[in-house]
Amino acid sequence: MTKCVQTKEKKTNENTERSEETNASEFEMKNKHRNKLTIMKQMIEDESINTDEYVVASTYMNAEFPYLNKKLSVANAMLNRFFNPQYQKDNSSRIVFYCFNEKVFNNLHSHMYLKLPKHLSYAVVLKKFQEIFRRLDDRTNENRKYKFRVHSRTIDDQFLYLDYCLKRYDINNADTFVVI
Repeated sequence: MTKCVQTKEKKTNENTERSEETNASEFEMKNKHRNKLTIMKQMIEDESINTDEYVVASTYMNAEFPYLNKKLSVANAMLNRFFNPQYQKDNSSRIVFYCFNEKVFNNLHSHMYLKLPKHLSYAVVLKKFQEIFRRLDDRTNENRKYKFRVHSRTIDDQFLYLDYCLKRYDINNADTFVVI
């Protein structure tokens, strides 16, 4: 009889552990969804971030997120240095990248939004960013088919595209959403 009671208690403990695991994973999913919505609202409500146009910086290589973040950070510093040599002292006139990094086969890339100072034109900054990012490609074969590339388009639906950018967002991986 004690064996039967022990078996029932064991089953009850297993069920309790499973339900706790289920509740924890549901909480994580809700929390992740809530964080995505928070990011979407903040990005769209901030008038200084240009959410009408997006930029994609592609490496066309299999690498890790820190590699891409380093390249984007260097490109951002070079871009800021070109348009405002005193950008480290004056944060108000700084160009900021909001990067949603994504890794797919043979293409580590970042969907980006730009925050520009009022005195700079989006088209001029984009052209200079394309030049700088192309120069940061450190692969030695000059005749390769795919090189670092930056392209941009105008967005019709801001929420829809932000949702697309956040599809690979991971609350536990800080490299999936980076502000540079």
